[in-house]
Amino acid sequence: MRNGVRHLLGAGAGLLATPLIAAGLGYGLNKPQPIAGWMALAAFFGAVVTVGVLAGSRVSPLASLLPGLAFMGFWVTVQVRMGMGGDHRLWYAFVPSEYLQGYETLLHTWSPVLGCILLTASVFPSRWRAAVKPVAPPPEEEPVEAAAPEPPPLPKRIPSRY
Repeated sequence: MRNGVRHLLGAGAGLLATPLIAAGLGYGLNKPQPIAGWMALAAFFGAVVTVGVLAGSRVSPLASLLPGLAFMGFWVTVQVRMGMGGDHRLWYAFVPSEYLQGYETLLHTWSPVLGCILLTASVFPSRWRAAVKPVAPPPEEEPVEAAAPEPPPLPKRIPSRY
């Protein structure tokens, strides 16, 4: 696969994975009701596995760079807003009240952690290079059979006296 195609697919995967990770962690960190407890746990582990796949070395670094920038951007936005005298409630009006606790935990706790993990995975230069194609060994030449050596001369015959 060419390097440009790999990065294009990685960018698409990163853009698709960002809301999936946020939704999985936001739902999984919410206080679930007893019946939905397994679903919340599955959503949480699905989001964590997605982060692991994006941070993997065989995937384009754009797949981890884009969600990493998004999660760090959320966290930095909250920090700047609080530093300027505002409250810590960032876009709370858009989140349904039953998911507010999971969103708050995602925004204040998991966003910097996920951002650092995903951005660190994108830093390594080897992830930006294309895979090295193996070099085929040169075809072996068939060994030329050497001419058979001449046999040693026969011993001289001693004449018999009889």
